[in-house]
Amino acid sequence: MKVILKECKQYDVDAIIMKVIDALNQLQFDFSKLYNAKVAIKPNLLTSASPESAVVTHPAIFKAIVRIVKQHGGVPILVESPAVQSLQRVMKKTGYDAIVTEEDVLVADTSDCMIIHNDNAHHFKRFEVPKILAECDLLINLPKFKTHALTHITCAVKNLFGTIHGMKKSQWHIKAKTKDEFAQMLLDLYEAYTTDNSLPKTIVNIVDAITIMEGDGPGPSGKPAFLGVIGASCNAIAVDYALAQLTGYAIDNIPTITMGFKRGLCISPEKIEIIKDSGVSTGYKGIPPKDAGSTKILAIPIINKLLKNIMIAKPVPDAEKCTLCYQCKQICPVKAISNSTDGKVPHYDYSFCIRCYCCMEICPESAISLSKPLLQRILN
Repeated sequence: MKVILKECKQYDVDAIIMKVIDALNQLQFDFSKLYNAKVAIKPNLLTSASPESAVVTHPAIFKAIVRIVKQHGGVPILVESPAVQSLQRVMKKTGYDAIVTEEDVLVADTSDCMIIHNDNAHHFKRFEVPKILAECDLLINLPKFKTHALTHITCAVKNLFGTIHGMKKSQWHIKAKTKDEFAQMLLDLYEAYTTDNSLPKTIVNIVDAITIMEGDGPGPSGKPAFLGVIGASCNAIAVDYALAQLTGYAIDNIPTITMGFKRGLCISPEKIEIIKDSGVSTGYKGIPPKDAGSTKILAIPIINKLLKNIMIAKPVPDAEKCTLCYQCKQICPVKAISNSTDGKVPHYDYSFCIRCYCCMEICPESAISLSKPLLQRILN
């Protein structure tokens, strides 16, 4: 199993095309599979943020992939579903709308869904995904490498979660409340993508890691940082592992990777062949997200009520930044956020809050941050 790490220092479409084609050749990808094929392309379009913010997959990466598909006789189809905002609004802000028009890219209706199955799932065996995927011959997973308050990083594995339609994503946080449960759910979904016969047989992961996100990602609260890399692999866990290692993040803190290895969804890390350009730096040390504390106690109702507020970091809105847009209220899966009582910030009921950090993830003003409780600060 191979992971290719190509040096790429700028968002130049022609340069990216050359790097990606080179990487695909190193993966021994059969380009003839693109001929007359419907190719689903799944970028990360979390919210309406500028490409420079590192919140979304850069449009130059998307445009390069679209052109590669078309050059080889394929039909590119954009498949993405932002959690709160409309896809049209997000595409306009990120520059995707111009590319879709210029390159004549089909945009999938992700509200028209079908059920896929994973009989080997750890817990969740059924998922709703866009029906158009059943018509596609290939899936190009096009994530952005970012930090994440709950899962530590978000990359190829978690990017597939974005195919679940809109606000339905937040409901999964009710079904999988803890960090480990949520990671297992993401892996159940990934395994479904790789085993369900109704889905494309070929999945290629191409990661935008030219500019990455560090700190309190994955939304606008995180900070962009230059890495200068495009990652590629046919296995999502393998490329996530290689990039996490490259950026200096502790693998043990990333449950989608550690559990993915344990479940046999990827060969053992020492057997992964990582092929990188000589210019790919190995000395980068990324700033991790704040440690939110263990969420395992959320699975035990009595302990949850007693210790949640003193052991697990909570999301806190900043009155100086908040514009009362209430996107946080819209996305909260347990309705723990209500209208402001002071005219400054939304009201949080922390007895209901499940610490999924969806509110922090989508806040357009970077107005929500993690506040560590006293006991956690003492233990740290």
